[in-house]
Amino acid sequence: MGNKSKNTRNIIGIALVILIGLVVWSMSSTQGKWKFEKLGLAEYEKGNYRDAGEYYDLGIESDSGNASLYNNRGLVYFKLKEYKKALSDYNKAIILKPDFAAAYCNRGLAYFKSARVPGVKDRKGVYNKAIMDFTKAIELDPTFAEAHYNLGISRNQFYIYRSKPFKKDKDSEAKYRKALADFDKALELDPGFVLAIAGKGNAYYRYGNWNEAAAEYTKAIKLKDKIMEKWGREALAGVFASSGRNYLALNELGKSGSDYEKVLELDPRSTAPSGHGAGVWFKLKNYDKLVEAYSNIINLIENDPEFKDYSGTGRSYAGRAKAYYLLGQYDNAIADSKKALASGSHEGHGYGIAEVHRYLGKTYHKTGKRKEAEKEFKQAIELYADKTGSKIKRLAISGYTGRGLCYLDLKEYDRAISNFEKVIELNTPYKLGKSRGYAEAKKNLGLVYWKMGKREKANEYFKNAIKLFEMEGKKYSAKELRETLKTGDISRLLT
Repeated sequence: MGNKSKNTRNIIGIALVILIGLVVWSMSSTQGKWKFEKLGLAEYEKGNYRDAGEYYDLGIESDSGNASLYNNRGLVYFKLKEYKKALSDYNKAIILKPDFAAAYCNRGLAYFKSARVPGVKDRKGVYNKAIMDFTKAIELDPTFAEAHYNLGISRNQFYIYRSKPFKKDKDSEAKYRKALADFDKALELDPGFVLAIAGKGNAYYRYGNWNEAAAEYTKAIKLKDKIMEKWGREALAGVFASSGRNYLALNELGKSGSDYEKVLELDPRSTAPSGHGAGVWFKLKNYDKLVEAYSNIINLIENDPEFKDYSGTGRSYAGRAKAYYLLGQYDNAIADSKKALASGSHEGHGYGIAEVHRYLGKTYHKTGKRKEAEKEFKQAIELYADKTGSKIKRLAISGYTGRGLCYLDLKEYDRAISNFEKVIELNTPYKLGKSRGYAEAKKNLGLVYWKMGKREKANEYFKNAIKLFEMEGKKYSAKELRETLKTGDISRLLT
């Protein structure tokens, strides 16, 4: 950015959103006019946001007509995640200075972040407000590269709660094209705005052009030194997280896992490694890395006030418990399972209370506590049964699959077969890309028949599952089954 922007925009918060999170970069004025403004700015730059806010309070008391003070205090509230107060201050700044492009941009950021707060009912409406504010900032200052970038990010995030690739209707297509144009414009105005390259990758990812997205992320990562210098480790971690998620969509698990390892190295506060990264490492059987990722987040949950209301608490303990079980660390697995059940966290994003009970049952079984194991399996079966009655197919399928796995562990093979066959029935006729758990059900039936000593029939199911996994691009799952057929060892499949 040129000197003009540095001298006129005070503190500008720039949302550098890389699909899974938010990073804010701040820029300060070197020509502050007022003592309290300078003192507040100094504390802000140190990260002492409460102290900065107190100086801005004093400044506003002595000069209530200073739009910059309201704008800067708004950024303090933004950093403190008090978005309503931030919006109030940006509103005041805009009233005092209607052509204040930075205040419009910052208000857009506050709307953007507000849309991502759990419990917001009209996310679409809030994102639209962000889009309107970034558009207004550009209208006031067409050279405002950050506003162009943030506008593109907002168009991307507009579809965050829809399936990816998002529905190809005219409105979606238009926003996708506009988002790409926004990022291109940011790069045209500031060729050093490397994160706009990753922004284009995000747009391609959401559209389902995963190969093109991978190319953009690769370009951005090659310029990682520039990202580190200008925006810091967290921003670079965000680019790697986006790239890892895209490779997951491409079923390139090795590359995905490598990217999430970089995220873990760069930003211990990132939730990406314990989110999509965990799914990758689970498939790659990298359980030590799973424990490391979950332990990072659990440490924050237990010690950092910002994570006291973290919605993924139960998921984190449950995930680490599962990893400990697979590593044979049963005491740790039991302790974490109990914490997961006591957390009160809502289910979602791969976290299910029924699965916690199932793995606790498996753990007790491994330690010879049969009575406790049977109790946990019974609890899991009851919870899975609640899902089997759902009219939502994916929930019903997860219920039948989970209950079938419980019966497999309990050696009640006929019941296990019945549940896995129900998954196949719900997916009939099979549709590539739209079937849920179909290939897994074939594999699970193979496991049951293998356990029953019916190897020939088991192999038929395994071979059929291999073909289905290959059709779906799940080469690691297909590879596992091929190794099973070659070695006769099914232990790697019994997780």
